[in-house]
Amino acid sequence: MSIYKEDEKMAFELELENEYMPKIKVIGVGGGGGNAVNRMVATEVKNVEFIAIN
Repeated sequence: MSIYKEDEKMAFELELENEYMPKIKVIGVGGGGGNAVNRMVATEVKNVEFIAIN
């Protein structure tokens, strides 16, 4: 964490490390679940692990 003065106000800057970032996993099961996973992948959802099971 960094603290600095900006225009007479204190500002805080957090440096997030990967170990503290949330881990999101999407598991799609069957045809509908696979379609949902495909749509999320197509819309380029970031920082998510996708798993599809038929």
